[in-house]
Amino acid sequence: MKMKNKIFRADFDENIEDTCKITFNAISVKGERHQRNNENNQDFFKCNIENKLKYAIVTDGLGSAKYSHIGSQKATELLEKMINEKFHAEENLSEIDVYEFNSEFLETWRMSFHGDFRDFDTTLLYIIIFTHGILVGSIGDGLILYSMQNEIVYIKEKKNFFSNQTYSLASEHAIDFFDSSYTTAQFNSQLPMIFILATDGVSDDLEPEMVNQLPTFLYGELQEKGLIGMQEVIEDWIINWETENHSDDRTFCLLAIWKG
Repeated sequence: MKMKNKIFRADFDENIEDTCKITFNAISVKGERHQRNNENNQDFFKCNIENKLKYAIVTDGLGSAKYSHIGSQKATELLEKMINEKFHAEENLSEIDVYEFNSEFLETWRMSFHGDFRDFDTTLLYIIIFTHGILVGSIGDGLILYSMQNEIVYIKEKKNFFSNQTYSLASEHAIDFFDSSYTTAQFNSQLPMIFILATDGVSDDLEPEMVNQLPTFLYGELQEKGLIGMQEVIEDWIINWETENHSDDRTFCLLAIWKG
């Protein structure tokens, strides 16, 4: 999907199952510099909650790569395809399963381009929700934050210690820098489960105390205003983002599960 002339792309959905309700709200906004220069949004996202296997994927093309907007979209679409082909909702994953999945994805993404894959470089964040657990994976900067079973988990970016350079799909030995884990979970709990993915255009500006409060705040907004009202809150927040740090593209995804 080409986004040169679109300032933002948004999506949201709701699914009611036997024991719970699940929703997602997402938006990707072209950064101010890309708007001024009529350039592509280098971020991309995809969320799906319709099937038993649910997922959210966020990618952020590197500004130094010539075709990163193509690479980020390709990574999102390829990962979605592999999720549906390789996994089924009822399975539990071992560390080896997760490593092999990431390795196959990485190799397939690199082989997807006719030119040098480094020209299509991108970071990656993803959450896959199974019947009995979740798989969380990332490489590069950005944010994965989730509140589950009364615990808040915050996955930070991994950067090169010496250069502060972000790792990415085109990095040398990239598979070693994936931060991925499968965690068992009970989805019949009365406690809500909140999952947040955001590119660094958002995450770099969040204060540490705000990060810890974000799941509770957003769940409260969702309960009070409903799915469409929640989308309006997120769109107003991300589109009118005020920051002095940078003018990056901004992508934010919220996925919530609670007892219905």
